[in-house]
Amino acid sequence: MLPIHLLFSFIIIFAFGCYHNPRTSADELGVNIPEEWSMPIYEKSDNNKEWVTAFKDKELISYLEAVKVKSPDFLSILENEKIGRYNAKIRGANILPSVNFSFNQSESRQNLSAFGFADSFLGNQGSDSSSQNNSSSSNVISFENKTFGLGLNYQWELDIWGRLLNERIAARKDYEAAKYDLSYLGFSLVVRSAILFYQGVEALEQSTLSEESYASLVEIRNLVKNRYEKGLRSSLDYRLAETSVSTAILEMENRKNQLVSINRQLETLAGKYPTGTFIKQKKLPTNLPSIPKSIPAAIVERRPDIRSLILKVESNVSRVSQAKRNLLPGISLTGSLGTSTQDFEELLNKDYGIWNLGLNITAPIFNGKRLRSAIKVQEAAFEISRQDLVKGLLKAFSEVEQLMYFDQSLKVQINAMRSGVEQSKDAYNLSKERYDKGVTTLESVLSSQRQYNTIKSQYLQLQRQSIENRLLLILALGGDFGYINEGS
Repeated sequence: MLPIHLLFSFIIIFAFGCYHNPRTSADELGVNIPEEWSMPIYEKSDNNKEWVTAFKDKELISYLEAVKVKSPDFLSILENEKIGRYNAKIRGANILPSVNFSFNQSESRQNLSAFGFADSFLGNQGSDSSSQNNSSSSNVISFENKTFGLGLNYQWELDIWGRLLNERIAARKDYEAAKYDLSYLGFSLVVRSAILFYQGVEALEQSTLSEESYASLVEIRNLVKNRYEKGLRSSLDYRLAETSVSTAILEMENRKNQLVSINRQLETLAGKYPTGTFIKQKKLPTNLPSIPKSIPAAIVERRPDIRSLILKVESNVSRVSQAKRNLLPGISLTGSLGTSTQDFEELLNKDYGIWNLGLNITAPIFNGKRLRSAIKVQEAAFEISRQDLVKGLLKAFSEVEQLMYFDQSLKVQINAMRSGVEQSKDAYNLSKERYDKGVTTLESVLSSQRQYNTIKSQYLQLQRQSIENRLLLILALGGDFGYINEGS
């Protein structure tokens, strides 16, 4: 048995000595990566893991923790990670020997009539005549046999060319790529949950604004109605006031419907029953997370989806190598080791031991160019994965550049709108005073009130868009990888 042990040792050393782990970098793709972003980052942060706490919002933190623990979407991501891990083990197991335990029992009855043997052959020719009247079955010689077997069967393909090793490497790369995809999906889910949370807060503030508008218009309507009944105002003013109240009711109901709808989405996402009452009293935050300090080249390491694309390229490199090695001969060992006996009690007696060892060598000669076509397929898949990586990189850079541009633009818009809210509110109050004094018309009051509500509503939208844009920017820059790893 010593030569076999030496053979196995040589094969293992040879196989792992030929181990090659392919690596891919963005520099090999011909993508021109600038040293700095076209939009400068004025707010810099070295730690982007604290983006949640930057809002100083305990309700947001509590909600995101609930999403990570109870959300069906998030729990599905964790289970998919397990599936990917075990699939990688299954696909990479071919490089190892297969050993199976077996136990068998057989029982048989045989006769010698087919070979021309009968009872007379054993010296019974002198039997009396009465015995010749017996049935023919008494002249047939038969015997029974019972055997028990216990053993180990093994089969091992010797990977002297590295074909199975490349298959194992590709399976591992595929799993790592899937894990990065799920990591990005998990962090994206958390970020988009935060975005939905503040959409709900905006909907609440919009609903509150519509209620304030309704109350204000009812006050104006009552004032006009009182003067109309005294003959101090025309019916036109009264009808305009009533129309404004009706319109305010419609707007108020629409805002309530939007709030209830978003609340139900938030509750469902967190694995709660959708009552539609999740957010009851809250305002949009004015402080935003700082933009993580980063350069364009860091995208490659920071974004899990880009890491996944790189690993898919490396996986296809191994698959091309595997396909080429399919052209080489395959060598496999098969055999068994155990005992075989007619006595069950002797199954563990080594004196009844049996074994066999076989060596199989197969080499492809003619297969209709199937193997060479498989190589071409894998080479094409490799090129597709390279182009997917280029496209993914360019898309990532575009996302960051566009979101940083929006970030600066939203700051300008919010500053302008903040002044507009103050001015329109003062204009509305002034128009009411002038209307009370009879200096201006009701149309002027209603117009200034509508303008104030419109500007205030747009201001709330811009605040929410600013939060959403900043969160998407953190996600585009790479964000925090920990959301999938903590759960798993």
